[in-house]
Formats: sequence, C-alpha cells, structure tokens
Amino acid sequence: MATNTATSYPVSYTTSGTINGTKYKNAIGKGADTSAVSGNDYSNGGSSSTAHIDYKFEFEEIPENATIDSVTCQVKGHLENTSRSTATLQMYHGSTAKGTQTKFTSTSAQTITVSCGTWTRAEIDDMYLRFTIGYYGGLVNGATVTVTYTWNDVKHTITTSASGVAIEPDGSTEVAEGSDFTLRIEATSGVTATDNGVDVTNQLVTKQDTAESYTIDNLGDYGFELNSSGYYESTNKGVSKTAAVCKVNIHVPVSATVTFTYINYSEQGYDFGVFGNVDVPLSLNYYSAGSSGASITDSSYKLACNTSTHNKSTAQTLEYALEAGDHEIYIKYSKDDASDDHNDTLQFKLAITLEEPFTPGSHLEYHLSNITAAHTIVVSTGGDTSKLYLKLSGTWTEVSMYKKVNGSWVSIADPSSELSTLANYVKGN
Repeated sequence: MATNTATSYPVSYTTSGTINGTKYKNAIGKGADTSAVSGNDYSNGGSSSTAHIDYKFEFEEIPENATIDSVTCQVKGHLENTSRSTATLQMYHGSTAKGTQTKFTSTSAQTITVSCGTWTRAEIDDMYLRFTIGYYGGLVNGATVTVTYTWNDVKHTITTSASGVAIEPDGSTEVAEGSDFTLRIEATSGVTATDNGVDVTNQLVTKQDTAESYTIDNLGDYGFELNSSGYYESTNKGVSKTAAVCKVNIHVPVSATVTFTYINYSEQGYDFGVFGNVDVPLSLNYYSAGSSGASITDSSYKLACNTSTHNKSTAQTLEYALEAGDHEIYIKYSKDDASDDHNDTLQFKLAITLEEPFTPGSHLEYHLSNITAAHTIVVSTGGDTSKLYLKLSGTWTEVSMYKKVNGSWVSIADPSSELSTLANYVKGN
C-alpha cells in the first residue's frame, strides 16, 4: 500500500485558565527550533490554579478520502521547577482526548514523543496538542506533528498526435488523433473520476468480468478449421506457395499457463508450422525454399516445427506463460513451392490453466471515442490501486502512474512494490 506523509507545525494556539508562580512563558517554534516566537507571561496566582494552552495543527493538503495510517508528535520543552511544577501534554480532537498524557520531567530541554492514538481523516481537521501547566509550569519551544496517510488517486494524461501512438516519459499517453481510449478500474464502488476537471463518475460503466476464454481468427486466404478430432487444422494442404495463418485471442483474468497440443507432420524443413511469441504478429507470407530448407522470414517466433524434433505424427506440447489480461498468439503453417509429404498439415488445440484462484466479478470502464483533444483523467478509489497499461499494436505496455503527496503529483517508480489489490488498464486504439 502506498503511504504519503505530511508534516505540520502549530498554526495557532489559544490559552485558558490562570497560571501560578512567579513566571510562565509559552514560546512556540518549529520542530526542534529553540528560537521561540513571542509567548505569554503569567504571574501572581494561587497554588491550586492551572492553565492549558492548545496548539492547533492544520493538514489541508491531505485529501478528504485519505486513510490515516499513523500520527506522531514530537514536542520540545522543559519544566520551570521540578519540585513545584507540572506540565503535561496530550493530543485532542475537539473535546476528545487521544492517546495518553505525557509529561516534561526536567528543567533542561527535552524532546518528548507524545502518545497520539488513532485518527480518522475527519478528526485530523480538528487536531490540537494541549499543554496543561500547574503552579510554576513549564515551557514549550517546539512541536511537530507528522501524519502518514494512504491516498489512491491515479492521474493519467492523454494527448493527441498525428504521428501515432507513443509513451511519454512524464507518464502521459500520446495516441493517434481519432483513436479510442478505455480506462479499466477493478472496482464497482467508492470510485470517482474527473476528465479535464469535469466529474465523469456517472459515465463509468459497470462491466462483468469473464473467466478464461479464447477465440480463433483466420487471417489471409487460408486459416485453421476445427476437425473431427478436436484439433484446429491448417486448410492449405497440398497448395504450394501458401500460408495458413490464424490469431488465437486469449483472455485470462489472472496469470495463466496456456498449453498447445500440436501435430506437425509434413515435408521436413520445407513445409512446417510456426508458433509466434505472445502479442507479436507473424506475417501472412509463406516461406520460400532454400538450400537447406525453407527460409523463415519472420524475425520473432517461439517455435518453428522444421526439424525432426518437432515434425512427427504424434502429438507434442508447447507452453506459454501469460500475465492477466488479453493476449494474442499467431500460428502459421507455411508451404514452399515444391512437393508435399505425410499429413501436410499443422494441427493444434489448447488448454488454459489459471495460476491462482479467480471468481468472476464486475469492474468499471471509462471510454473515450474519436479523441481529438488532450484529456487529464483522475481516478479516485476507496482501496488500493495497481498498475496502468496501454495496449499498443496488440501488446499491453506498462505506463507511469502518479500519486499525490502533500498536494503535488509524484510519479510512482515501482507501483508493484507499493500497491496491490485493484488493477487499472488503459486500452489504446
């Protein structure tokens, strides 16, 4: 969980009661600063009278929806007389005491940590430190309160560019003019959103999450069709200088392993199947014959079945490790310009195994169509918030995420180390 800290010195103080003894002076400085500003003198009182001084603190920069993790208070001061003085310190919210009382015990300067107890965000707005003095009393010359809080606003900026899509180093997302944009928020309650300062919370649409699934899209003149054995089989059998290409669209709600069972039984080295890398397209072109087999022109792929190791009549397996989200795996069966052999096909089927439990639920989405101007979107959630992703050319790419610390937006260098439960996805064109 991400935590932010805010520190405040007293912004004002009020006094009440009468103080006994020859002299009492209240002096308030900043932190451990011993150079006090002007204070109050009290004298000529009875032995039973006391006074208290309330030091008020303000934390206006802490967001109203923040969760207060802890409050600490450091006070510097001393007693005027150890045998005839009392000087206690205690935190208050309104008329309610927080934590326990702490006392100065020496005529020499002391720095005391005051017990603060637990606080809500609403109570922070009425926070003060009470200094209660009896008889000769004592002196406070420094007080600092530090509040540690959690706040889960995420800022994301969209700008337009005629040149295409790019990730900007400042965390903004640049998309091609006229493209679409979808923000995905893994929550359905306690969420608000603004777009260029305008409240768009009512435009957040509830969507039902889905479990693991896949579809097959055939590309080009030839593809893959389901056969009677339950395998998707290439359709360009016996047709030279062709390629059967398909795209397997896979959705996994959590990290998963996808296992392909395949049979590649063809003219070894010349007609063969290729399995692409995750989210990396394969070309629609066939592979031409070379002096030692076909020449593979795709620069990136996971497996080429062009050797005896993978060119067999029996089924073999190939595994992919996928992160949560939507992914694409391209598969091709290529035939060169010469003869055929064996089954002359690539056949495959697949199974998806989730690596952690998943129960389908709901999420929110904010969608923009035909973007022609810059947008600054701020999403506030009632819980933790995870990474942001932009989908570029079929690949999910992580982009920067921001949190607000003491009123300023600060980039989160490693969201995974700070934040956990909710997942936000930014989907490009």
